[in-house]
Amino acid sequence: MARYIGIRLLAMIPLLFAIAVISFAIAVAMEARGSIAGSVCGEGATMECIDQVERQLGLDDPVPVRFVRWLGSALTGDLGTSLKNESVSVSSLIADRIGPTLSIVTYSLVIGVVAGMAMGIVSGVRPGGNADRALSIASAALIAAPGFVLAMLLSWWLAVKWGWLSPAGYTRPSESVWGWIRSITLPALGLALPTVALVQRQLRSSMSNALQSRYVLAARARGVGRTSLIGEHALPNAMIPTVTAIGFRAAAALGLTFTVEVVFNINGMGTLLTNAIQTRNVTVLQGSMLVVGIVVLFVNLLVDISYGLLNPKVRLTK
Repeated sequence: MARYIGIRLLAMIPLLFAIAVISFAIAVAMEARGSIAGSVCGEGATMECIDQVERQLGLDDPVPVRFVRWLGSALTGDLGTSLKNESVSVSSLIADRIGPTLSIVTYSLVIGVVAGMAMGIVSGVRPGGNADRALSIASAALIAAPGFVLAMLLSWWLAVKWGWLSPAGYTRPSESVWGWIRSITLPALGLALPTVALVQRQLRSSMSNALQSRYVLAARARGVGRTSLIGEHALPNAMIPTVTAIGFRAAAALGLTFTVEVVFNINGMGTLLTNAIQTRNVTVLQGSMLVVGIVVLFVNLLVDISYGLLNPKVRLTK
């Protein structure tokens, strides 16, 4: 298993380099649409101010030289400073904003995976039954309804009407653990409900097929109990394609957090990236895209490790 994980880690190196190239290229493309130095100097910028800013930022150097310099600094953890406030480092901005985003995404995945697996197992064990029909209809409704609409409805019901949860804002766990849970539950539910439907549908199909496979039928003929038949024989194999769906959903949830962050007034990575694009703050944009890309790669690594744990054949072929 250690060899398998090591191979997957080595495979991440070229992907990390590709993410760095894409992040830098997007910033260069933004620069081509207008002078970054001009936006820093503001309205009524003079040529002297623009020339000075370009020298300070190294914008007058060739693009390959700038990329190597930026990548070298990024490898040491230095992502530069914000163009709008040179006293604020990009690393500190990301460190301040990534906590809310990761909290919401992780919480949403826990809710989505646990609820989706429970629904998928119930549906897969008795396909075509009353429970399966009801859960399939519920999953279709969750997939069809936009997540932010569900989040707004839940906000009115659970926060405004009943007052159980926080309707907006973010409370850090260092301030209050219960306040932190109350502040991230609604946005997490907005992301989790589509995940519940996705996991339920995928696991239902996989579980139904696994229960009809020869090895499960053979185990049933040997007198294996129903609980062991489902939990020890059918579920591990049914989870392999489901893990793939969960990995895709985790990456998608990172991209969708900006919607719920806007709805619930939470300052996370989504709003940081949006503001960086609107204000042409390329240093913040580069650093944020790099960090988000690393998080996505880490999620993919966890998916690969899960494959190895669920299916030993994967480890042997690597």
